[in-house]
Amino acid sequence: MFTIELLTRQGWSQTETHEQRELAELQAMLKSQADGKTYRVTSPELSILCVFTRQGSSCWELDQPVAA
Repeated sequence: MFTIELLTRQGWSQTETHEQRELAELQAMLKSQADGKTYRVTSPELSILCVFTRQGSSCWELDQPVAA
């Protein structure tokens, strides 16, 4: 599941989840364009992080530690 979160004064607040990454990113982008707020999408293991603002978006694939 991919989680969409809204940036608030208190930090990130979960708004919804989606099974597909593309759908989560599309929803976050549309929400940001509609209300001008900042949203992010994260993967369950936090290996993917995307941030969406009215000015655009950025995504990162984060390295995960490998067990020895």
